[in-house]
Amino acid sequence: MLNKRGWGLKEMLVLSGILVLFLIIAIYYIFTLYQEMGREVTTSYYHDLEQDLVEHAKVYVEDYYDDTLNSDGITITRSTLRAYDLDVLLEDRNGKVCSGYVVANKTHGEEEYHAYISCPDYTTEGYEDWRS
Repeated sequence: MLNKRGWGLKEMLVLSGILVLFLIIAIYYIFTLYQEMGREVTTSYYHDLEQDLVEHAKVYVEDYYDDTLNSDGITITRSTLRAYDLDVLLEDRNGKVCSGYVVANKTHGEEEYHAYISCPDYTTEGYEDWRS
């Protein structure tokens, strides 16, 4: 308690302990928030790469693919896109090359495109090595 001479040692230690506890909790939440933001930014970056791959695959199907899409679908590799000068630069943030492909099919009258990429630190769920 506060008396005429100020704080006692016991009160000062209790208040310091409480402040340290709040500081530890704040640091934990800041660290967790920072990690989640990093994951969101990374996931967004790879999602953008997948979208670029899909856009180039759509151009390939519309302009160069001779058959019509069906429910079986086709696999459009980067080498196919490269042959028509539609290749996409697939690199992670560290400049390491990624592999990727697009599976395009037509179901219920609508075309569907699904891009799959594999980078050193990220792989799209469902990625199959044999397709690329």
